[in-house]
Amino acid sequence: MTKINFPILDEPLVLDTATILAVEDVTVYSSLVKHFYNYDIDESLQVFDEKQKCLKGTELMLVTDIFGYDVNSAPILKLIHADLESQFNEKPEVKSMVEKLASTITDLIVFECLENELDLEYDEITILELIKALGVKIETQSDTIFEKCFEILQVYHYLTKKNLLVFVNSGAYLTRDEVEKLCEYINLIQKKVLFLEPRRLYDLPQYILDKDYFLMSENMVK
Repeated sequence: MTKINFPILDEPLVLDTATILAVEDVTVYSSLVKHFYNYDIDESLQVFDEKQKCLKGTELMLVTDIFGYDVNSAPILKLIHADLESQFNEKPEVKSMVEKLASTITDLIVFECLENELDLEYDEITILELIKALGVKIETQSDTIFEKCFEILQVYHYLTKKNLLVFVNSGAYLTRDEVEKLCEYINLIQKKVLFLEPRRLYDLPQYILDKDYFLMSENMVK
């Protein structure tokens, strides 16, 4: 169970796998977005589990610009490359084969280095360096906002160290049917996702923090 709390709330808000929170007051909404953006250093917003353990900044994934979000950013690729390296460690025969081939390539290059007139230095190449050299990255084919949201969710599902994804104002670009499909996928993968919206998101199940700072739920299953 994951909960969030900030000064205006009377009690913490429980996040389901897919949770929509609409904040109608512009000032409160922009402030909350800022709290999420500065989560590492901002104590006004608290995200914690049933044991009162706070979410670390590295566990939060914030998306404010869907099309501008780079699923192949350096931090994400670092995690993917490390995971691939772990896969090789779990397959000794494959790892040994790759290391032998890498050794052969290294010997050929070293020979050419020795033949060169310059005094060249060299080093052994690792499997992780080979993965980077191959330019391993996530294939992206999204043409619409919905498809890009789906890509982001798939990456989030893969990144086991990320425990909360927050989409900011994504509902403005999605149809009701598209939001429902995203929520179905989120519930399927059992990951925590918060849709933070500045207005009601269709007639979907959601929490509404109105302009009088009163929190209510709409269309929620009881």
